[in-house]
Amino acid sequence: MNITIADIFFILAIFQLLFISFFLFTYNKGKKISNILLGFFFLSICLNLVDVFLLMQRVYFSNPQLAGWGNCLPLLFGPLLYLYTQSILIENFRFSGRKWLHLLPFIIACIALEVFWLKQPVDLQTKILEAILARKIPDSVYLSSSIIFIQFLIYIIASIRLIRKYKKKVAEKFSDYKRTNLAWLYSTIVFFTVLMSISMLNGWLGLTPFAQYYYIAFTIIIFAMLIFVIRVVLGTMRNPDFFGMEEERPSAEFQLPTAKYAGSGLVDSEKQRILQEILQHMENKKPWLEPELTVDQLATALNIRPKILSQVINETLHQNFFDFINRYRIEEAKRLLNNPPDKKITVLEVLYQVGFNSKSSFNTLFKRHTGLTPSEFKKMHL
Repeated sequence: MNITIADIFFILAIFQLLFISFFLFTYNKGKKISNILLGFFFLSICLNLVDVFLLMQRVYFSNPQLAGWGNCLPLLFGPLLYLYTQSILIENFRFSGRKWLHLLPFIIACIALEVFWLKQPVDLQTKILEAILARKIPDSVYLSSSIIFIQFLIYIIASIRLIRKYKKKVAEKFSDYKRTNLAWLYSTIVFFTVLMSISMLNGWLGLTPFAQYYYIAFTIIIFAMLIFVIRVVLGTMRNPDFFGMEEERPSAEFQLPTAKYAGSGLVDSEKQRILQEILQHMENKKPWLEPELTVDQLATALNIRPKILSQVINETLHQNFFDFINRYRIEEAKRLLNNPPDKKITVLEVLYQVGFNSKSSFNTLFKRHTGLTPSEFKKMHL
């Protein structure tokens, strides 16, 4: 058996996916259900690659009835990624009840396809496998692949909407950037969306004059998968919480402001009075210097209910709690960088002084407010 570069990529990707799946299944910290769901997501990809690899190596031709078991696994990609997103973002998430329905299309398709395949004569099974390798695929296969891709996109859209809801929810309660930073989850979703899209387009090459380039493009796809998995493995080795698997996160379920504050009975004059108390407290006590300040903590200091505090900030200043607090921090950082008491003060010292606990979050928010990085702002005013 000749081993090609593509085969090496295949084998490495499969073993790396097995490794990260095993790690997630056995990892005892964080949210166990999240670890298991993500582990099954990577395992489903791994098994799908194993099925394709065995076919490309012609292992199935001695026993063609064993082939095809991995064809339906892509029906799990979208549901597992969506359920994992839910488990990370929704407090007290449980995989029970109607959540099992997300796996129903996979179960039905898997049983139906297996029954159909086993009913076929062995010689016909062999001819079908030969046709697949030669990229002479029936139109029905392209149709089913398109349906699987559409199902995946539906779950991806649902996942992204859930992330956006979560970020809005957290911005109403917390002032530290790490609570709203889900770049790791978002980048994972984007990567697999791009990979699935490219795989879909590559599959459709069989209907074009470029069908001969299918396996070249497929090798590139596997290589991209390998690079991603290596990044994940290295990330987990350096930081076991690479996936953000904390025990608890605020619920991603929230109401829109108009519905959330309906019936509060807070009139405009009362809102303005409370707003003045808030602004005065912010100027005098400087609570924003606390890096992990929450809406509950500020409400306690002002002796008002957190919901009232959020309502006043949202409806009078048209800001959420996160933006409200960090605007004070950025303004203080601008003051220190523009007219520092010590000319030798560094950007790192400034960010800690004004209430940030992360350089990356400080740089991101500072540039969002000023259009410049802290270093550029400092140089310009010096």
